[in-house]
Amino acid sequence: MIKNPFQRKIEDEFDFDFHLDTNIISTLDGFERNILKPYESGKRIFYRGERVNRADRPLLPTLFRDKDKLISENRFVSLVDSEFICDYYRKMPAYYNLYSDIIGEISPDNLYPFLAFSQHYLGISPLIDFSKSPYPAMSFALKDRKTYDEDIMLYTLEIKDDTDYTDNVLTANRWLNDYGVVVMRDNARLQLNFELDNPFDAIAEYRKIHERFSGSTFLELNAPSAKLIDVPTNDLMTYQQGVFLLLNHFSLMGKSYLTKQIRDDFSVTKWLINKDICPDLLDLLLTKYPYYSFEYITNLNKIAKALKNG
Repeated sequence: MIKNPFQRKIEDEFDFDFHLDTNIISTLDGFERNILKPYESGKRIFYRGERVNRADRPLLPTLFRDKDKLISENRFVSLVDSEFICDYYRKMPAYYNLYSDIIGEISPDNLYPFLAFSQHYLGISPLIDFSKSPYPAMSFALKDRKTYDEDIMLYTLEIKDDTDYTDNVLTANRWLNDYGVVVMRDNARLQLNFELDNPFDAIAEYRKIHERFSGSTFLELNAPSAKLIDVPTNDLMTYQQGVFLLLNHFSLMGKSYLTKQIRDDFSVTKWLINKDICPDLLDLLLTKYPYYSFEYITNLNKIAKALKNG
């Protein structure tokens, strides 16, 4: 079916899951041509692997996978900014103190090292993992499985503008100090208590939100901007050739968001990889880079011992 320009424009503005740039890989030759060749040619492309392709698994930071934990009782909206994030982790005092006592200061203007650490060792942060190499990304998608019931997925991300990329920790800290995401409770109707003396107390956070986002268009309010942070701060990041995608300045209702502004900043392609070729891809990975087996990808001690006993 040929789409008219108006229909294409509507789809472009309201793409929620990068389906506009989805491609299918059904053969090993197709994987080599579309994924490995551009990587081997030196193109600056970044990769993220997903175990399955499902609508309920969007490209979403781990911090927002249980949004209700981010919202106070009797409220249905919260502004997650740098101060909020510091307070959120302070509610885990043993973990917070472990980092601050051994590694260093945690503050709104020095957040990046702590959040990078938290993404890999706690599993909760506003950052999304990508890799400079397709092989670690394949490891996370394939997970050493012998059989595959569903297709796997690989995101590729290519920078359009270097202003959206940094390898400087000071810049990363500045971006995070300016962080602001509006989070809506999924089950607001059930949670709100309208016996309050003033029901508008339930939306008090809107005052801060209005000040921050005043004058923004609907698209700007609901489509995140994107930044890529390439500052390895721990061993796992270095080993996995890790970088982080930061989505900022948007409202999150449900688990989806408009992708328009991300696609304006980056070329993002969603590759669906046929389950039938996954055993061969795993064999390729384990033959070429056995230390990227999923058994080892998150456990440097294990691979070091295996190599030592070799």
